Amino acid sequence: MADKSIQLFGSKEYHFLNWLKSQEQTTSRGATINFSQEEIAVEYGSSPATVNKWLQALQSAGCVEQKKKGSYCVTETGSAVIAKMQEIEKLVGGKKNGH
Repeated sequence: MADKSIQLFGSKEYHFLNWLKSQEQTTSRGATINFSQEEIAVEYGSSPATVNKWLQALQSAGCVEQKKKGSYCVTETGSAVIAKMQEIEKLVGGKKNGH
């Protein structure tokens, strides 16, 4: 599982996860992404098969949850992955501690 997590962390799936998070809308049921896989594919600019593969990988890793058909949410785990990656991007970019 650790190897799979490492592969997921710095991959296209991570960038897709980050994009999904930016598509969330706050509802009475919490933050959700109210797009079907086909709509996500069009909005993201990828094929439906690729989006399906990425969503399955992210769900398997506990980063995304399907609420109901056409409704997804980024989990606490997914949000933590995004936060860590942003932290790493700042470190690599030399933006932390004024560097």
